[in-house]
Amino acid sequence: MFLGKIRKTVDSFGMIAPGDVIVAGVSGGSDSMALLLALLDLREFYPGTEVVVSHVNHGLRGGESDEDAEFVREAAERLGLAFECVRVDTEGFRKKHGLSLEDAARELRYGFFNEILEKRSAQRIATAHTLNDQAETVIMRFIRGSGSQGLAGIRPLSGNIIRPLINVTKFEAREYLRSTGVSWREDSTNSSDEFLRNRVRNELVPLLESYNPSVEQVLSRVAAVCAAEADFISAEADERFGKLARVVEGCVLGNVEKFLGEPSAIRFSVMRKSILAVKGDLNSVSAKHLFSIDEVLRSGETSAEVNLPGRVVFHMGHGVFFFAREENFLEFPATEIRGCGTHRVSRDLEVTVELTDDVSLWGAAEVGYFAPEKISFPVTLRSFSDGDSFVPLGMRGTKKLKDFFIDEKIPRFLRKKVPVFETRDGIIWVGGLRTDNRFKADDTKSPWLRASIRGSSQKLIDLARRAPRPS
Repeated sequence: MFLGKIRKTVDSFGMIAPGDVIVAGVSGGSDSMALLLALLDLREFYPGTEVVVSHVNHGLRGGESDEDAEFVREAAERLGLAFECVRVDTEGFRKKHGLSLEDAARELRYGFFNEILEKRSAQRIATAHTLNDQAETVIMRFIRGSGSQGLAGIRPLSGNIIRPLINVTKFEAREYLRSTGVSWREDSTNSSDEFLRNRVRNELVPLLESYNPSVEQVLSRVAAVCAAEADFISAEADERFGKLARVVEGCVLGNVEKFLGEPSAIRFSVMRKSILAVKGDLNSVSAKHLFSIDEVLRSGETSAEVNLPGRVVFHMGHGVFFFAREENFLEFPATEIRGCGTHRVSRDLEVTVELTDDVSLWGAAEVGYFAPEKISFPVTLRSFSDGDSFVPLGMRGTKKLKDFFIDEKIPRFLRKKVPVFETRDGIIWVGGLRTDNRFKADDTKSPWLRASIRGSSQKLIDLARRAPRPS
């Protein structure tokens, strides 16, 4: 019965093919030992498969952790299987990366499994998640406010990771081990209330079972339904993403009006994909964050923002929106340019100043031409400040830079990323947007002083200006 359920799961999701090398994560607990034995028993159905036993010693329980590692090593040796083991500093990794202990352990574990996958030229990583783990995960994510993607729980198949035990219970796994006479080790931390999962397992699940004895099976089915719905919506969002937003320089830019024309399910999915593109993961991102973004989009506000986990910020203004890391919108450090040459101002801005007779770049947004006799060095490059004013090219009177930005539809959140060039005589160039009329070059008199800016800052501003506006 136990093996029959597992084989049905394996076949349903195409988890194993004949000849596969499988890296099995084995902690020494009942679930992972049942996984190990099941993989060996299933070899008759998938000829030529090989199993590599992999164990991560997290070093969190002193001698007990070392005994677990030795127990797994002996089991692998007894079964004639290859054994890979590593000891890691989970606590140190947690502190360094600002993670929970559970998240730190997971990252280290999967990192090691992927190393062994490559080392052994393996095709699959097998983990021992059970139906109980699935139910606990759904509850935990529900408590944290996850949407349908989160409530999809633990996927039976995720890339090269397979979870053959996902439809069997811990009780069934232990009964299987008892029937084969194989022992396992108990993790003493499983009874600790320090971890949310343990409290869910030991307190909340028994309470829910008093209302419905089959609650874990129910939650497993809920996860399967949510996974199917989330996958469908995600596929639809993938098709529409390119029409709604674009990724540039590590940021995601889109048009508000067009985005609001999509159903909310598509909007939420595109939001998740945008955050993933910027942040690299969706850790700590919940439905609460998606609803906050959607509320801002529908608010009609001229400019607004939402702070997201991982120092990611959602900005909206003048009909466009951005997902970007917080550091993308920091001010430029005030920099003195004392003469011709190339000057690195920040990681996202480089400036080249030169005397030239070349007119090929005349009129380019990222290039400014000036009369050399009108420019006195040093030139200071800085970010916009309240009270700045200049004489825009083609005008005689001064204009406040703030008003100029409004006319040019530069969103508030991007204004600090517009480089302002200034001498003791005043602002000579609002980089990438407009030169000052007082310092303009005469196109009939060369050489000219030419300043060129390059970097992601200029690209973002160009994209924001070109983005379609609400009608």
